[in-house]
Amino acid sequence: MKVLLVGDGARENALADALGSSPKGYKVYAVSSFINPGINEIVNKTGGKYFKGNINSPEFIKEVIREVNPDFGVIGPEDPLFHGVANAFREEGLPVVGPDKECAMIERSKVWMRELMWKYNIPGRLRFKAFSDLKEAINFILEYGGSIAVKPSEQVGGKGVKVVADLQAYLSQEKRNAIARGIDGIAGYVSDKVKIIVEEKVDGPEYTLHVLTDGYSFLPLPLAQDYKHAYEDGIGPETGGMGSISGPEYGLPFINDEEYKRSFEIVKMTAEAIKKEVGKDYIGILSGQMMLTGVWGPTIIEYYSRLGDPEASAIIPRIESDFGEVLELLATRRLNKAKIEVNPKPSVVRALAPLGYPLNRTMASNHRISVDLQKMRELGCKVYFGSVALEGMQLVTKGSRALEIVAIDEDFEKASDKLDKCLNYVSSDTKLIVRHDIGRTVREQVEKAEIVRYTYKSREAKGTLGVTADWSPNGGLW
Repeated sequence: MKVLLVGDGARENALADALGSSPKGYKVYAVSSFINPGINEIVNKTGGKYFKGNINSPEFIKEVIREVNPDFGVIGPEDPLFHGVANAFREEGLPVVGPDKECAMIERSKVWMRELMWKYNIPGRLRFKAFSDLKEAINFILEYGGSIAVKPSEQVGGKGVKVVADLQAYLSQEKRNAIARGIDGIAGYVSDKVKIIVEEKVDGPEYTLHVLTDGYSFLPLPLAQDYKHAYEDGIGPETGGMGSISGPEYGLPFINDEEYKRSFEIVKMTAEAIKKEVGKDYIGILSGQMMLTGVWGPTIIEYYSRLGDPEASAIIPRIESDFGEVLELLATRRLNKAKIEVNPKPSVVRALAPLGYPLNRTMASNHRISVDLQKMRELGCKVYFGSVALEGMQLVTKGSRALEIVAIDEDFEKASDKLDKCLNYVSSDTKLIVRHDIGRTVREQVEKAEIVRYTYKSREAKGTLGVTADWSPNGGLW
């Protein structure tokens, strides 16, 4: 059976690994904008073929489909979904893991997502106000005294560019002025008529729940937590993710079973609302980027219309059942037959990126990198290649996160120790950024969750869950 994988990052390397190691013997064909060495290894091992080209072009993807004639497809990144690549598969009569572009609006537009959640009364929704006029946004921020988050209205490559207020009851004039100065920079990332979205500011431990759905059935995956900031202790610019953790079992140490179930219900309700809104079944992976807050408990920060990256690298290696077959059952709308068996041990992922990432991609590009895969595998680490191209016999960085290294062990500390050893077998002609604290801050997250849990449980007992005094009930500010 032939499968066509679209995408070129570490997430797609993890998906290719799952497909290539399936007992069903899939032949893996791949389409990328460059030759990813990890994906290439699996393509060669399974007897498939690699195609290089524009992964966001439905026309190009159709050409590849006609040559390969795959049995199903798997789309990894969000941009092909936004451009209608899943639609192209279905127009060619082929099943695919990935929602049509109409359904992928849940990730592409934060305004569309927020309006949908309010329209269908979905729990965990934040109050917001959207602006197409930047001067109005600036005036609003200067006048409003509450704690807020300011974001671009569109998805911007998973980097979540935003300017966030602090946790004080009100912002000083200097802080509000600083946020106002950042508005123009945020607006430059988007093309929608609506440029800026201002949301109520919430705080708490973040986590991601990925849910597989074929429009009929729903299958949740283990939770993961992403580490967005570039440098140790959560400082520095936001990135696509410098690492992640998952486990033990299906949860995380700071999210209990009741919160997991509530999170699953929120994502499920959202998928059903999307169908009502656009008239199409959501077929693929719907991922809630969530936060445990004192306002709601499980709260939606944003949605992904695909697997998160690097969350996928933390989750997929923990799945002991045939995840390749699960992807086939998802694409062919037979998800009710799928089973997920999970390694109860936790995983830790650390990404390595060239110096310059994420602010200067030119500086982070065209560097040589060397990886001793055999040694790292002997130590029990998995290596997924990200923004690294195979050029001749050399590995060359492309400007983003180059590698994601995964370790699974009895606890987070032991997995982190294993990663420390594996990192010794990576070298480059430039400095590589890596966060050694990933997997070592779990206790602080548990303490934070306990405080938040007390708050939202108190609200729930009083019947005030989701209510804040300075926000109107129709999704905008007073």
